[in-house]
Parts: sequence; C-alpha cells; structure tokens
Amino acid sequence: MNEPKIKIINLHKSFDTKKILTGVNLDIYQNETFVIIGGSGTGKSVLIKHIVGLLKPDKGDIVIDGESIVNMEKSEIIKFVRKFGYVFQGAALFDSMNIEKNIRFGLERFYDYSEEQMRDIVKEVLSRVGLEGIEKKMPSELSGGMRKRVAVARAIALKPEILIYDEPTTGLDPVLSDSISNLMIKVKKEYNVTSVVITHDMKNAYKTADRIGMLYKGEIIGVGNKEEIMNTDNPVIKQFIEGNSEGPIEF
Repeated sequence: MNEPKIKIINLHKSFDTKKILTGVNLDIYQNETFVIIGGSGTGKSVLIKHIVGLLKPDKGDIVIDGESIVNMEKSEIIKFVRKFGYVFQGAALFDSMNIEKNIRFGLERFYDYSEEQMRDIVKEVLSRVGLEGIEKKMPSELSGGMRKRVAVARAIALKPEILIYDEPTTGLDPVLSDSISNLMIKVKKEYNVTSVVITHDMKNAYKTADRIGMLYKGEIIGVGNKEEIMNTDNPVIKQFIEGNSEGPIEF
C-alpha cells in the first residue's frame, strides 16, 4: 500500500488538566474519503485543528506527504495551508460580502490572479456545485443548502489537495443532506482530493466514506469500511451508529 497522505502518530493533547486526545493513531490515504465519527466533545474538532496546523500536540507527530508538520516554523506551515480547503460547519460565509467576494477571499490571499482570472474561477466553481449565476447575491438570500454549496465552491476554488468537511449536513433536511453527500462524491472524483469529514450523520458517512473511524475517549477505537462498521462487534461503535441511549458510552 502507498504511503499515507496524512499520518497521525500517538497524538496527545490536553487543555489544562482535561485530556482531549490520548494517543490517536491514524493513516489517511490519497484520494480517499475518511469520515471521523464520535460524540460531541470527544475531540474531533481538536484533531482536525492539529491536522491543519492550527494546534500543536503535547506529544506525537503529524506527517503530511512525508513531512512532519509538528515542529515546523510558522513560515513553513504556510505552504501546507495551501494544501487544505475547509468547509466549515454552517458554511461560515461572510454576511457582508456577496457570493463572488466570498469565493474570491481565499484566492486574493494566496494567489496573484488577475481580475479576469478570478471571475473565471468563481464562475467555474459555482457551475461545479450547480449554482450558476448567483455571484452578486448575498448569503442571506440563499437557502441553507445553497450556502453549503457555496462553501464547497469557496474551498475547491483554492485547488486543495485535502478537503476538510466539518459537519457538512448539519441543519439540513434529509433531501438536502443527500444532495450535499452527492456533491462531496462528485468533488472527490473531479478534483482527486483526499477528504476528511467530521459528521454525526451516519447516512452521509455511509454514502461518502471509503473508511470510517470512531474517536472515543481520545483515541481511534475502530476503523473500517461501511460494511465493517455496520457489522462491528465493538459495543461502543455499535451503540453510536445505532443511536441507542443504553450502552457503554458515557454521557
């Protein structure tokens, strides 16, 4: 098997006396969609912030494309930031900017494109997510599903190698959730990206994931494909994916 695109080795992180990550080990491979599931407060967002270089671990290592990012200087981290696109929970669009300016925000920060090039990129990525001709609309004029699609367009405009999705279907009805799942699959195929997804939505996880891992008590306690996770013997994973209130998971 090829070397992992992202390799996480014995990662530990605490805030004051509260232990969040207690030895995470995980390999994520090129062009796979890896979904991280787990209850609220289990450290999923903390793990993602380590992967993109926003947090440094107390112990352990993160290797991306064969290079450790843990001890990099801030100036070195910047080159890795360009590898990532981030689709935030709730879309996180700038309310004071129209859709074109929202998408151009990252382009203007990281690239020296001409006005014409930026207009072309905005037009292209909006077309890719099925939202042609909305450049001058404001976020407040869009539905929740459309805002999510704009967030995806903003992320892929940067031509990332790795896409991070933070709860991509939260707040959407089942039909819109399925449309976002389909969009995630389309983006993976068309852009050949490695995707890391945080979600509580098991339908989204099963539809989009190549592999699924569960984070519990600061560790990845199980990894498998859809069938392996659905048929797991692990009582914690089983309780979580079935949504049962009774079982070993501590609240």
